[in-house]
Order: sequence, then structure tokens, then C-alpha cells
Amino acid sequence: MKKLLYATLALVGLALPVQAETVSIALSGTEDIKKNGEYVFAKTFSDHLNANGVKTVIHPSNSVGKEKERFDQTAQGLVHVNFADAALLFKLAPMVKAIYLPFLYNGNRHFDEVVEKSNMISRINDDLGVHGIRLAAFPFRGGQAGIFNTQHPITKFIDLSDIRVRAKDNLQLKIFESWGAKATIVDWSEVANALQTGVADGYVNPPAAATLFGHTDILKHFTPMNIGPSPRTVLLSEDWYASLDDDTRKIIDDGVQRGLAANRAWTENWIAFASDILREKGVKISPLEPGERDKFVEASKPLWPLIVGKENVAILMKAAL
Repeated sequence: MKKLLYATLALVGLALPVQAETVSIALSGTEDIKKNGEYVFAKTFSDHLNANGVKTVIHPSNSVGKEKERFDQTAQGLVHVNFADAALLFKLAPMVKAIYLPFLYNGNRHFDEVVEKSNMISRINDDLGVHGIRLAAFPFRGGQAGIFNTQHPITKFIDLSDIRVRAKDNLQLKIFESWGAKATIVDWSEVANALQTGVADGYVNPPAAATLFGHTDILKHFTPMNIGPSPRTVLLSEDWYASLDDDTRKIIDDGVQRGLAANRAWTENWIAFASDILREKGVKISPLEPGERDKFVEASKPLWPLIVGKENVAILMKAAL
């Protein structure tokens, strides 16, 4: 069966691990040390492994397949380390949705504290193991999310009432509507066109998003709101990880921690850098007025149990406090 799978992947042009002892690392973005936080993690991780006698190869920009394909290859052990969209795990481990709870986290450091104190990764891995996947870390792509829009500054809760916010799914649709905004589901590939035609007036994302995706010609306002972090996931092949000897496994674990530390340091620098770029591109940054964020928090709280369940909310709230 495995030979057939290897042959099939080769036919469709997907890269295979270079050799049995070489760790295959799959990215969804480019090898850009300045702009891609995932690559900052991946390079630091890879450098640590190579320095300790473990060979690696990094496959950039979906070169071994898109999200679903890379996920399947990781579960099969064809890819050893995969940087993936957390949404792929939602049905397998409901606790993963906790990373997107709006306004639960007061900042990136608070997010890391809640993940640690709630044993979030261990709880998630209890569900993922049977699927051949192990969650190792949550690398950030940028700072905490805020709202971009084409219409006017948003400094108060009520200012969203005439803004149509792009949602990626029904869950986000409910969240944005709870804030008093109009919302419409738009696939990310169609966002630029939706903004140009008025189908959507804006979206929720970290400050770097509009710059990275070339939307600053359309979006002219950004409100930093600390809605939540912008995490991805580092997934390991469970069978591969379990097969490692103790010394090699420690090298892998240490590499993950080094990659995470480098990613967090990059994130802090990138937040300021991205904000400067937005201003240079003519995007006005308008903070919320005092007390207004609390209104968003209170509007969002009733949705938390719908997202992750009451039991998980209780665990997270205990960790958050």
C-alpha cells in the first residue's frame, strides 16, 4: 500500500522525503526571513537539527501540495513536519478552535500563557494521535488582529454598524454580527475583488495582512483591537515522531522550542514594522476609544461556548485568569 502511495505522489509531482534520515519540512509560504513568520520558525528549527546531525529539507510555497494534500502526507509519514492551517484540525480536535476565541487573549504573551496553563496542546494531541498527527506548536504570522476597512475610522463599537465585514465561514459571520456589523462570507481568493466592488468593506486580520496581500490601495483604515493572535500550526507525523530514539526526539523537541522563540521575537519586531508600512501606504491607524474594547468583549463572550463547548471555556477561563 505504501509503495502504491509513493508511486501516486511521484506521478502528481509531489516531493518525497529525500532519504529516510532526512527530515522533510513543508511550508505554505515563501522562504522570506523578513516577512514570513512561519519560515523564521522553520529555518531556526532546521538549523538546530542540522547543527546536531539531523539532516533536513525545506519545501516552500506549497511545493509538496496544498493544505489538505500536505496534511494527508504528514499523516502518512511522507512529510515529517508541516506548517498548516488550524482549521484542518477543527473536526478532529474541537479544542483547536480555542485559538480563535475573539477577545479571550489580551495579547500574544497572554495567548502563550493560556496555552501552557490549560495544557491545550496535550489536550489537542489526545484527539489527534489516532489520525497520525501530532501538534507541536502555534507559530504566529503577525500581531493581534484588528479591523481593516474602506469606509471610515472605527474607534467605537457603534462605528461597525454600517460596515460589511468579510467572513471566512459561518462562525465568523456570527461573531461579526454580534458586534453589530453586517457580514458576508467571501473566499480569501476573492477578497480583493469583493473590496473593489463593495461586496465587502473590510476584514479582520493582523496589521501586516493588507500589505502582504496588496490591499493597501483599497483599504484605508485600520483599527488595532487585540481581537486575537494569528496562529498557524506545526504538525508532526505521529508515526515518525514515535519511531525516533530518545536523543533524536530531544533534538526535535529542542528545535521546536527554538523555532517558537525565534518566531515570537520576529512577531514583536514585525508588528511595529507592519504598522509603519501601513502608514507609508496611506492607511490611517485609529485606536479604539477607552472602554470600547470592553463592549466587543461582552458581545463576543456568549459565542465562546458555541465555538469550543462550555467545558473547554471553563478550562480556558481558569487559565486566562
